[in-house]
Amino acid sequence: MPTNGSCLHCGHRFFWLVRRHHRKCMRCRREWSPHTFCPIQGFRITRAHWYRVIDTFLRDETGKAVEKECRLSVMTAHACVTVLRRIMCVDVPETLSGICEADETYLGGQWKNKRIHIRRQGTRRGRGTSKQAIFGIVSRGQKQVRAWLVSNTKIATTRPHITETVERGSTLYTDGFKGYRALPRYGYRHDFVDHDAGEYVRGEVHTQTLDGYWGLLKNFLAAKGGVQRRYLYRFVGEHQWRYNFRNLSRKEQMFRLYQFLTRFGGRK
Repeated sequence: MPTNGSCLHCGHRFFWLVRRHHRKCMRCRREWSPHTFCPIQGFRITRAHWYRVIDTFLRDETGKAVEKECRLSVMTAHACVTVLRRIMCVDVPETLSGICEADETYLGGQWKNKRIHIRRQGTRRGRGTSKQAIFGIVSRGQKQVRAWLVSNTKIATTRPHITETVERGSTLYTDGFKGYRALPRYGYRHDFVDHDAGEYVRGEVHTQTLDGYWGLLKNFLAAKGGVQRRYLYRFVGEHQWRYNFRNLSRKEQMFRLYQFLTRFGGRK
């Protein structure tokens, strides 16, 4: 990350002093001034440069593209992308209403692709697996989704997410897990499809919308080439944000991210 004595463009620490208190970087040969206004605390990056970083990240989704196109150092590009992913995790819909679907899935890749010493330990499919569990709720009317990484898929773990996110009186469709059948006690209209009996759709009762989102999420994570579990929440939050605001134009997405960035990471 560039410091006060480093280049605003590439982070290089060595420079020449030139006219009017400007400095010229010895590596990228670009001029800059230490008095340039940098809106985000901890980053020596101007507002215009931040918009370029956000635009590149929204388009290419990688820190490598931000590094090359925005002419930043590796550490600065990584720091920018990390901050943007954290902001995406914060920018979520507060409540969901209408017809909603709730379901869980597991992240971790196919078992046959695991290392041999992991495969020897054995595993289970579905509930009880050693993969990372993720719980989600999608609103059909709002066309928005919320997802959480959870330690397990027991109803005691998932019910607080439902009651805090879904408005009372909404309709919830789930699978046939018996723990969901107590949802009417909390003010929800509930119906389910029994996947164990081979039932997946019954009229408008199904969880296909959320199942489709799980497929998009897994393809998104597979394209990353593997993500460490401790950093998984950032990528889940990024994909969740991209899905929720997919109908906005690129310019509107840039402006929204920058507003959240100045609110949580610096000054306007």
